[in-house]
Amino acid sequence: MDERLWCDLREELVDRVLARLPVDSFFRLRVVCKRWNAIMFSPGFLADCSQVSSSVGHYFIKADRRADRVLLGYSTTLAKWHRIAFDFLPMQIQPAASAGGLVCLVADYQPFALFVCNPITKLARQLPPRICKRRPRIVCMVVDRLNKAYKIIAAGGYRTDDDRWTTEVFDSVTSCWRVSGSLLQDELTKRPICCRGSLYCLTCGPNSGLLVFNVRDEVWSRVKTQRMPGNVKSRQLFECKGRIGIVGKASRNQTLGLCVWMLELKTMKWVEQGRMPPDMYDRLYKKWPCDSMYCAGHGDTIFFTRFFSPLGLTFSVSKNQWDWVPPFPLLCDISLNVPRPRNWSVFQHELDGFSFEPRLDATPFYKG
Repeated sequence: MDERLWCDLREELVDRVLARLPVDSFFRLRVVCKRWNAIMFSPGFLADCSQVSSSVGHYFIKADRRADRVLLGYSTTLAKWHRIAFDFLPMQIQPAASAGGLVCLVADYQPFALFVCNPITKLARQLPPRICKRRPRIVCMVVDRLNKAYKIIAAGGYRTDDDRWTTEVFDSVTSCWRVSGSLLQDELTKRPICCRGSLYCLTCGPNSGLLVFNVRDEVWSRVKTQRMPGNVKSRQLFECKGRIGIVGKASRNQTLGLCVWMLELKTMKWVEQGRMPPDMYDRLYKKWPCDSMYCAGHGDTIFFTRFFSPLGLTFSVSKNQWDWVPPFPLLCDISLNVPRPRNWSVFQHELDGFSFEPRLDATPFYKG
């Protein structure tokens, strides 16, 4: 290709090309010249980024057990691992939710302050204090890129007089918290998902089922489905192309395995979509069969990992295909070599298996 074509290319066209690169490629090219190094904070360039889908660089997350405030992001498209550092934030803080290029984090100490940041651009803000001073049972995040706003939903912080958990919603437009719809005192799982503008989470116990929180109306309700699939202690929700799914352990012919079910909206029935091959299941649960499993969905792909292990694999719903994720070069399977720490933080369970969409244009200072 004639180099003179690139020399004569207008700067605004160059910006559009740079905006369409994967985030890691863009950061490598920033060293080319001073203008490219400073362009990340240019309003015009960020406007170009906002028009681009970031599916090329979407990450599935695991914790780096060797380093504090460091996560590992895996891109299924590029088949590469990336280190994501949160060293610009205070100590003892853990990720709880992610959406639209932003990550919400909760402090491990009272009053359990919440932070919102973009780990790519290192922009961060501490949210105002919540009304409830206890750690929330679940935290979820919804980003409206079109209107440049986001909401943080913190549910299950304390009970009201009628024995219900309360829900608080932070709106970036008003920059304040408000108490919203209450929910029944159920044993909530800590892995909510967002699907079609609503928050979904599972309950466990005698009345295990599916709850939904309408973000617009801020109301909780139960979703009436047919019998919930899988073992109640191993179920995980995921979202896949606007559909709700469950991953969980189930026995077939006296053999325990991991299955994927999707909810059919017409019949409200859970339909099996796939089952992990026995050899993969045995390897994933080689050391501790009862360990928690975590999953996250993006597009057509579901990512699986297990607490305290570097192993991960993906499942393509359309192809019904299972694949191992390449191991991170510096991360060995410590679960096979060292005992599990007794004082391991319960909240560190939230580190593994969530989904992150790296975006340069996302900012925690959205105001609508």
